[in-house]
Order: sequence, then structure tokens, then C-alpha cells
Amino acid sequence: LALYYRTVNRVRENVEVDTTTRVQAVLLNNLETNYPATPREVMKYYNEIMQCYYNENHTEEELEKLGRHAMQLYDDELLANQTESQYLAKLKEEVQQYQESDAVISSAALASSTDVEYYTYEQREYAKIRCVYSIREKTSMKTVKELYLLRQDEEKHWKILGWEIYDDTPQQ
Repeated sequence: LALYYRTVNRVRENVEVDTTTRVQAVLLNNLETNYPATPREVMKYYNEIMQCYYNENHTEEELEKLGRHAMQLYDDELLANQTESQYLAKLKEEVQQYQESDAVISSAALASSTDVEYYTYEQREYAKIRCVYSIREKTSMKTVKELYLLRQDEEKHWKILGWEIYDDTPQQ
């Protein structure tokens, strides 16, 4: 009986419980040392950040950190459109609106790597990638389709230059 008790307690001591939240896991990624290598990987990480914004419980400090992580994925030209404090204030407002409307991103479907459109313009490398978001708002579902434009910087990192909503339904 003593041997059983000792064995069970030893097993319990060796089991580590991972209490890291999804938000904390996303924030643990150091983009300075572990920047995503492809446009698809950039968008995959960006979508993880967005799902943390709208789907997860987080503190105001964690939301600001998530916002700063997202900003590290943005091209300098996009960042020049507003200050960090303006961006974070707008982000907080948008997240609050989502929470009040009981909306969550139920899925984010990213185009396959073969569907990324690459091109060169004025000696800079660009990539276009599509993403489809399913958003549940209370009991209704809606789909938002966005086309992202990324540009490679001097360090060969793909950065989000902008995005737009697109509609791919055939015109009649």
C-alpha cells in the first residue's frame, strides 16, 4: 500500500500542468528571433492574434501587447497612417464592439501556399493572399472575405501592407 501511494504521488509530481492561455502562448512568440518566413505563415500568425482579440478573455495589458505584436507584422507604410496610441485605442474600441455584439471569429481559412500570388513592382517583392473569416454573432453566421497585400522589407520579412474586403461571387 505504501509503495502504491508513493508511486501515484511521484507520477503526480512529474506531470506538469500547462496553464498557458492561448493569449499568453501567442505573446510568447518573439518576432525578432522567430519571424514567420512566408506570407502564409505571417497571415497564420496574424489570424491567431485576431482570434485572441475577439475570442479570448484577456486583460487590457494583454490586448495592448497583442496589438503591438500585430503592428510588428505591418509594413512601415501601413504603420505611418496612425500612431501606436491611435491604433491601440481603435483596437480596444473595436474589440469592445465585438464583445457587446457577442461576436466571435469561429474560423479563419487561409488560402493554400500555392494560391499565394507573388509579383515584383518597382524592384520590391509583393504577395497577395486571401483569407475567409466565419463570424458568429449570437445565432447568426456571416462570412467575410479579405485579400491581404504583403511586401517584403529590407530584412526579407513579409509585412502586411494592407487589405480589402472582396467578393468573388459571379456578377450576373
